[in-house]
Amino acid sequence: MTQQKQTTQELFALITENNTIQEIKETVKLFMDSLKETTLNRLLTEDSEYQTCQREYQQAYESYQSDDFSNIQRDTVDRLLAHKEDCVFEHITNAYMAGLIDSYRILKILGLARE
Repeated sequence: MTQQKQTTQELFALITENNTIQEIKETVKLFMDSLKETTLNRLLTEDSEYQTCQREYQQAYESYQSDDFSNIQRDTVDRLLAHKEDCVFEHITNAYMAGLIDSYRILKILGLARE
């Protein structure tokens, strides 16, 4: 059995069990995250604006690492960056889910999706 088929069966089993909406949402998010990695990484690799942004971030981060901050200042900045990264991850996951939902809606409007 292929990995995708197995993952699909596991996802279906989890959704059809007596789980809460939040548990189902978390499972779907994990499943989508594994799917989007391939597509998203390919798109980001080919996106020159993203690559420029990443290089600028890396330069700023290296500057931050070499600057002389107190432990309290460094902890504050590190916490700030970690929380921002968590928020960005959740935003990307929800944006991806919204894109899938909207794509399906468009297919329905065009009469290309079956219920």
